[in-house]
Amino acid sequence: MTPTQQTAALAAAGCEIAFDNLTRQLYATDASIYRVEPMAVAFPRGAKQACSIIHAATEAGVPIIPRGAGTGLAGGALGEGLIVDFSRYNKQISDLDLERQTVRVGAGVVLDHLNHFLRPHGLCFGPDVATSARATLGGMIANNSSGAHTPVYGTTADHVVELDLVVAGGKFAKVSATRDTLPHQRDLLEDIVQLNSLLLAEQYPPGLLKRWPGYGLDRCLREPGNLVNILCGSEGTLAAILSAEVKLVPLPKEKGLGLIYFDSVRDAMQATVDLLPLQPAAIEHIDRILLDQTRGQLEFQAARELLDLDRQPCESMLAVEFFDGAADRLAELRKLNLGVRKKIIHTEAGADMVWSLRKAGLSLLSGCKGPAKPLAGIEDTAVRPAQLPEYVAALEDLMRRFGLRASFYGHAAAGLLHVRPVLDLHSKEDAR
Repeated sequence: MTPTQQTAALAAAGCEIAFDNLTRQLYATDASIYRVEPMAVAFPRGAKQACSIIHAATEAGVPIIPRGAGTGLAGGALGEGLIVDFSRYNKQISDLDLERQTVRVGAGVVLDHLNHFLRPHGLCFGPDVATSARATLGGMIANNSSGAHTPVYGTTADHVVELDLVVAGGKFAKVSATRDTLPHQRDLLEDIVQLNSLLLAEQYPPGLLKRWPGYGLDRCLREPGNLVNILCGSEGTLAAILSAEVKLVPLPKEKGLGLIYFDSVRDAMQATVDLLPLQPAAIEHIDRILLDQTRGQLEFQAARELLDLDRQPCESMLAVEFFDGAADRLAELRKLNLGVRKKIIHTEAGADMVWSLRKAGLSLLSGCKGPAKPLAGIEDTAVRPAQLPEYVAALEDLMRRFGLRASFYGHAAAGLLHVRPVLDLHSKEDAR
């Protein structure tokens, strides 16, 4: 088809769709460093419209890019074809089963909204991404997202029971561990996994809490026949997610938060390794570049006073949270010879201030004054937590060779740091 014919086919699909320049420019970016202008953006209101627009795009030969809130850091929500935005509509929360601890969510349900709905029942959705105020469940499934409490809750794939999908061609499908409507794809996947089982065992060694790039063939090897495993983390390349039945977890009965301050990022990474035997629910790393961004901001002044950052600034800080047995484990943390000072947060309000600061990390760095800014570059890359000291040392040496500073923040307990070199892209040298 010609571009004009493609446009006409999409417009006739019976789904809200935008071809105007402003919309295409808005959807040319996400939270990554990339920019790819799409042909059009569709906003399906439900399964019928989603099937119709995806069928039309397939027939017209237009690439399909499902999208949630666009909070991903690696460009997975961008493409030159048709963006299918599931975040504008598809926000239903239904079928809450308190006995089974499950609920059904539309792909456009925002994580914070879901947890607000679940809180009166003493439940929550475990994986807690830092962008929880914007991230959608559909996007979290597509990215196999996790968050600060990965050591306790794992990743999103560990919490998905069933998926309602639209596959290429516009066909509706339903998949779970016990049934699916895609027998051909299931059999093909089982054959691929079995034929390559030795290679998969070699290339997907144990020890990484976070999902690394690529399809979840390792999960398919452990649980054959469940297409949920391959769809979680497939970033919209295999199907568009309409809705999901997900598992819930009880809210923690006890929490405790300790802070440890350091003179260097390397010291903090070694301390992370030393803290792992205490089995923390989370270890989050925040560095000087990020902390300095809160200076002079009224929203974070109370947090700065709580952390005593003006009187005792630091190069690096670990926020270490415990759930069950928090008091005893914090007592053990106090005894460890780590960092230059420690602080135990005794109130829920204080802990909320610390977590709010950490969750604001991306926006704080993006709002850095001046032409040079910490830019997304090494994102969502995980190593085994025990390798963090070696990993960070090598990255710091690399930055030093280029004469750069970089921000290191993120989920230390899971071996994942967001590494953002400070660059001025108006400078030819920095752009190079």
